[in-house]
Amino acid sequence: MIFSRDIYDKIASLAFSNGYPGYRPHVTELPNGDGKPDVGKKYSHIALKYLLGHPYEDFLTAVLASAHFEACRVAEALQVPAEYYPRVADGTLRILEYPAGVGSEEHTDFDLFTILCYRETVEDLVVENGYFKEKLTVSGPVRDRRAEARKIDPHMHIGELGELVGLGPATPHRVVARQYVQRSIVYFAMSDHAARLPGCVHGDRCGCSVSQTVGEWLKERMARSRAYK
Repeated sequence: MIFSRDIYDKIASLAFSNGYPGYRPHVTELPNGDGKPDVGKKYSHIALKYLLGHPYEDFLTAVLASAHFEACRVAEALQVPAEYYPRVADGTLRILEYPAGVGSEEHTDFDLFTILCYRETVEDLVVENGYFKEKLTVSGPVRDRRAEARKIDPHMHIGELGELVGLGPATPHRVVARQYVQRSIVYFAMSDHAARLPGCVHGDRCGCSVSQTVGEWLKERMARSRAYK
């Protein structure tokens, strides 16, 4: 992990302030888009679009760049195709706090892949109903690439976009509720929103060349995962 508790505390003091545009406490997540909310968790986003003109722009940009650099190392190990290579302009650092008694629904992220930048208790992050247990359907080169990527970040996992572009199945995971506060920072690696996804919009049997952009797909996916108070 690339960040310390001191860095977490400094980011949290900024990212959870009411004037910071990446903090929206009135939005509850439905991580799978299935109506099941993550109630009680606190989260905020560090992204370039929120930082221009911010009093701590230099510090937060440097933190974001550090996470993106680590994501690029993982992307090289995963052999992410050039057209879908993660861009810092589209990546997001998420800072999280789970109060005592609060966890998360099992879900898959909707990025290329997620890297774990900081977590006090790694054992409280459960992946695929077992500690980073691979799906049985993953074999051959995809499994080998994941193994190489996890030499860089043992806790990285594939998102739904990553599955769409051939990195292997998206990784279900959840945070177990505990009787103590849990704090973490993750980085969502994301492709250029203008990139075209493989496959047509009509399904596998069609075969036409009409495809969604990453941005179009992401907008639809996010719309299923947000509930406003």
